[in-house]
Order: sequence, then structure tokens, then C-alpha cells
Amino acid sequence: MTLYISVVNHNHDKMICENPTLRELASEHKVILKSNTPSTEELKEYCKKADIILLQGSDKKGFGANNNEVFKYAETTLNMSNNDHFLVLNPDVEVTNENINLLLSQVAKDNTKISTINLFKNKEMTEYDNSIRQFPTLMNPIKTLAGIKRTDHYNKSIIYKPTVIDWAAGSFLLFKFEVYKELNGFDEQYFMYFEDVDICRRSFNKGDFIIYYPHYKAIHTAQMTNRKILSVNFLHYLFSTVKYFIKNNKHNK
Repeated sequence: MTLYISVVNHNHDKMICENPTLRELASEHKVILKSNTPSTEELKEYCKKADIILLQGSDKKGFGANNNEVFKYAETTLNMSNNDHFLVLNPDVEVTNENINLLLSQVAKDNTKISTINLFKNKEMTEYDNSIRQFPTLMNPIKTLAGIKRTDHYNKSIIYKPTVIDWAAGSFLLFKFEVYKELNGFDEQYFMYFEDVDICRRSFNKGDFIIYYPHYKAIHTAQMTNRKILSVNFLHYLFSTVKYFIKNNKHNK
């Protein structure tokens, strides 16, 4: 069983080079970095020394399209197949090989199709990242756009064992190869936002549930994007919100 790790770079060159995570992961697993922006010489050298495969994009794609491109590359060029796993990982996540390997052993034992782990916002691991949530109602995105606190996240402080959840953030999503392939990966019509909700919803509808493993941990130093009214990110979020609810409403009819 081989683990293929997909990381999308969007002007994160300096952060990637300063974070030892990808270098460490590449010592045991196949790390593929898709650069959505022109790579600096520093990043190119970092990848070369760390044995990280660097795919340089020529045009800017969305989160889903970039990860789908990495998956296709791993399948067709690196011969990723049924016994393998595909990890979608944000460049701002710090995780050890120990936690990754323990997770891989656990999901193999449990035959888990899609999984995630316990993400924290700080190095002390005292502040939970709200990375696992219930499927959104229309009020949830409206609250986000209005700056109102949302309550649709699971309370990680009371979850002590592997648990079925609705969806997990794309900052850390581990797929069995055949599941990602059967789902045709992420829906590329989402450029930003809701790609992770959508793929988890489609998997859920097939009866392949997402499992949250609380004992395996990582740090997610998330840099929140600006969603001020009429900003580019706001418009992306609004488009994705509308698309998700139209698509989900059609499925439920």
C-alpha cells in the first residue's frame, strides 16, 4: 500500500520551504506538489532535495481541479492503484509520519473509505480547528456571509473514539483510491469553497461515510481568506453556496 499526498501551492512557496512537514512525509510517502502559481527557485530546490514531485501549472485552477490533476498524474504516471490511498493535504498543515502511519494502519484495519483526523489551530494543541461539520442548511452560509457565529461544527472535546461525521474540511481528507475514482474526484465547477462538502455529501449518499479519528492529530495554521462583500473570495463563496444547494436540492427530489 502506497500513500500519495496531494498538496496545492498558491503563493505558499516560503511557507512550504519553512515547514518541515512535506520533507518529512516525502521520506516515506509520495508527495506531489501542484503549484498553481509560478514556483520560486527556492521552492524548486526544496522539492528537488526532498524528493517531492513538483507539477507546475500554466493556468490557475480551483482547489478541486488541482487535486484531480494530481490524482490523475499519480494514477497514470506513478501507477497508483486499488490498494493505495490518496491524501488531500493543505500546505499549512503540520503533521508527522508517525500520525500518518498510525492512521493508515487504522483505516486499513477498519476498511474506512474516507477519513480525517483531529486538527488544531495552535502548536500547543489546545484550540480545536472546526474542521468537522454537519451538512449545511441554507442558514449556515448566510451566517458566514453575515459574520454571525455558526454552530454546525461537531464538538471535538466530547468525541473520544472514531466517529461517523457528515463532512470534513479539505485541509486533510484521506481517500481510498477506488473511492476517489468512483466519485470522479472533486466537482471542478466549484472554484473555491464547498468542494469538500460536496464530495463528502456524494460519498455519504452512496453509503460510504466519513470517519473522524480523534486520536491522530495535526496542526492547521489556517490563514482565513477575506470574504468582504463584493470581494473576489466573497463572490466565489456566494457562487459555491448557490451551486451546492441547487445541486443538493435536485438530488433530493
